[in-house]
Amino acid sequence: MHPATAVALQGAASGFGPSSPAQHGLWAAAPPSWPAGDPVARWLAACRCVGGRWSVRLDLRGGPRVSDDLDLARDEQDRLLDLWARRDQIGHFERLGLAPTGDDAAIRRAWLETCRHLHPDRYYGKRLGAFAAILAELFDRARASAEFLADPRRRGRYLTELELAGRGAGAR
Repeated sequence: MHPATAVALQGAASGFGPSSPAQHGLWAAAPPSWPAGDPVARWLAACRCVGGRWSVRLDLRGGPRVSDDLDLARDEQDRLLDLWARRDQIGHFERLGLAPTGDDAAIRRAWLETCRHLHPDRYYGKRLGAFAAILAELFDRARASAEFLADPRRRGRYLTELELAGRGAGAR
């Protein structure tokens, strides 16, 4: 499999349902009954779950590069690379390009704006190279953040955590 591909898996078809203990984490290793060189074991070790959807972990050898041969403007490629490089360090609000808020309408508007930039349908039929996998991962993470923030209880706890960490709406 090409290292820059992301494949979405169906829960039932893959054997990982909602009750799977690995639903929200990475497979560190294959189950002990499989030999270490088994291709299924290696593939499962490369899987991860983002927002309840399983995909192959994006691994770009040497890192993605800006290219003029793609159907993406250079500034768009730079923006996507910057966002992708910070994907594990940014929080739910920043992933949607939003300041921490409890406003449902603002969160919905930010999600729709993020969809305009990251939704796979926007790039249908275009030459994207490694950016196809980057866009898929960023969109999945943004969708997971929007779903998380749509729940008022979880959003409230998250805002409290941000305030305690000094990164909330009242922090400078």
